[in-house]
Amino acid sequence: MYIGWLKFVDVPELVKIAEETGWLLDGYHVKLMMMHAPHLCYGAYEEGVLVGAVMAIEFETSAMIKYFMVRPTHQKQGIGRRLFNTLFGVLKDEHPSLYLHANPQLKSFFEQSGFKAVMEVGRFLNVGKVPPFNFTNAQAKELDGGNFDAMIRKMDFETFGEDRMAFMLDEMERNSSLKFALPNSFQHSSVINARGVYLGPWQCRPGFEDEAEKMMQGVLYFRGLKKVLADVPLGNANAVALFEKYHFQQKGIFIHMVYGEPRNVKFENIYAFSL
Repeated sequence: MYIGWLKFVDVPELVKIAEETGWLLDGYHVKLMMMHAPHLCYGAYEEGVLVGAVMAIEFETSAMIKYFMVRPTHQKQGIGRRLFNTLFGVLKDEHPSLYLHANPQLKSFFEQSGFKAVMEVGRFLNVGKVPPFNFTNAQAKELDGGNFDAMIRKMDFETFGEDRMAFMLDEMERNSSLKFALPNSFQHSSVINARGVYLGPWQCRPGFEDEAEKMMQGVLYFRGLKKVLADVPLGNANAVALFEKYHFQQKGIFIHMVYGEPRNVKFENIYAFSL
């Protein structure tokens, strides 16, 4: 068993491991992470075969850890701890703050390394059961994302307190990307696999819930025949209420955990996290 940097040829095996472990993994997103931060993408190999992985992406001051997974046949053998400690050892001295979305079963594991739970995150799913609503061409034009890049630069900085655009803008340049922008909000969605659409990132300032609802109607109008997934901070009551109003159901839960310096993230702005 050895730990090494992931390669593009590992992506099909990463997808298989994600399916075996129940993680939502998108090949485009993984390749993009390898392009932006190849030194932060680690795999565990047994006789040349990938059996586990952990990755991270760097922003201006923080880094987010993602896709921490080990094949079920190789769990409880210390592989996950070796993978995580390898990445954590690189990150903790380079970034004042780290964060991740943890499976609840791993909460104590991350707490042992100094991570603290901040917010529960619900995974919401809509399978096409949408309540009736009116949506016109005029409303579609209002949501036109012509100023999307300028809006996301301004608002994402307001929400997270740092510049995250080097990676975020590339993440939202898929052929399937659908972008909406209004004066106080933006929304992105994209097709991630044959089964559905991932909704996020999506941010809206408090007090402008009417803009959020317009965007919800827009994405369901254009995407409603597919499964639509979103990861929503459960502390944002306005966001949760909107998803429930449009017949999304909560199908899972994660824990937003932070290591290092406290981060003044405005969760009240976040209607859905990025993938």
